[in-house]
Amino acid sequence: MNVVVGIPSYNNAETISFVVKQAAEGLKKYFGGGIVVNADGGSTDGTRDAVLKTPVPQGVEVHSFVYRWPIPGKGSAMKELMEFALGREADAIVFVDSDLRSITPEWIHRLAKPIGEGYHFVAPLYIRHKWDGTITNNIAYPMTASLYGENVRQPIGGDFGVSRKLMEVYLEDEEVWKTHVARFGVDIFLTTTALARGFRVIQAALGMKIHDPKDPAASLGPMFNQVVGTLFMLMERYEEAWKGVRAIEEVPVFGELEKGEPEPVKVTLELLEKKAKELFAEYEEVLRRALSSETLEGVRKALKTFEFDNRLWSHVLYEGAVAYRDGVLGEAEPLVPLYFAKTADFVKRTMDMSTLEAEKLIEERAKIFLEEKDYLLERW
Repeated sequence: MNVVVGIPSYNNAETISFVVKQAAEGLKKYFGGGIVVNADGGSTDGTRDAVLKTPVPQGVEVHSFVYRWPIPGKGSAMKELMEFALGREADAIVFVDSDLRSITPEWIHRLAKPIGEGYHFVAPLYIRHKWDGTITNNIAYPMTASLYGENVRQPIGGDFGVSRKLMEVYLEDEEVWKTHVARFGVDIFLTTTALARGFRVIQAALGMKIHDPKDPAASLGPMFNQVVGTLFMLMERYEEAWKGVRAIEEVPVFGELEKGEPEPVKVTLELLEKKAKELFAEYEEVLRRALSSETLEGVRKALKTFEFDNRLWSHVLYEGAVAYRDGVLGEAEPLVPLYFAKTADFVKRTMDMSTLEAEKLIEERAKIFLEEKDYLLERW
C-alpha cells in the first residue's frame, strides 16, 4: 500500500521534527517506506528547515513546500497535500497535525491500515482532557452525530486517513476551497463530506492527544467562525442526507482504546464569562434577528448565571443554522459569545470530574441534539 503522510504547518519549528520522525518510522515499520510531505504557510521560524533536517529511515522520502493556493490556511495546505498524494499515485494520505507531542509510529498504521481494508475515511479517536476541544465537544460532535447519524467522536480532530477515491471527491469542487474550508473549516468539511456521501467510515484508537492546546476565550474566536460557518454551509448542501436521520449509530474502532487522565488544559473561566457578556452586547442586535424570542430570552438568563442547558444550546445552533442559510447571519461569529457562555457552563459543571466522567455529559449532549431534531426540521 502506497501511503503519503501530509503535515500542514505554520511556525511549528519546535514540534514538527518530532512529528516527521514518528511518521517516517511508522511508514517504514508498517508499510515498508513511503513519503512524508510538509505543506507550509510561509513560516518564518525555520519550520521547513526542521522538516528537511529530520533524520529518517531508509526508504522514506521527505519533502516540504510552501503551498500556492491563494487563501492562507490549514485547508489550503491540505488541499495541496492531497494533490501531491494523487500525483504520486498514493492509495491513502494520512494527515497529522504539526504540533503533536503524543504521536507514535502506530498512529500512522492505525490511520492508514483501514484504507487498505475497504474504508475511505479514518477519523481519530483519542483521550483528550475534558477542557481540550471545546468546539468539538460543544458543537462539532453533537451536531455531526445528530445530523448525520454516525457517532464520530472527533469530527475536527485534525489527524485523518483518507482513501484515493475520497481525495478525488474532496478536490472535485474548486469553489468550496474558496470558502472557510481553506482555513480551519477543512476538518469538518472532510468528515461531513465522507458521512453525507455514504463513504465507509471508521475511527482509529490513538490513545492520548497531547498538543499545543488553546485557551478558548483567548484564541478560538476565528476558528469558531470558520468551523461553524462550514458546518452550517454543508447543512444546506447535504440537507437530503440528514433530514431523515433519526438515530445515532456506533462507528467501528480500529485498535484498542486506552484509559487514562490526560495532562490538564488551562481554561480561564473569568475571561470566558467576561467575553461572553461583552460580545453578546456587541452582537445583540443581529442575534435578535437570528434567534426566536424564546431562545433569546433563555440566552439572556444563561448569561446571568452561566447555567446553559443542552436543549437551549441545541436551539441556539439549530436557529443559527437557519439564520445562516437565510443570510440573516452573514458569518457564524455573532454566536461566539454564546459558545463562550456554554463553555463556561461546561467548565463549571465538570470542575471536580475526571475526563471520563465529563465524557458522559458530552455523549448526553449529542442525544439531546437528536431528540430536538424535529425543532430544527420545523424551522428549516
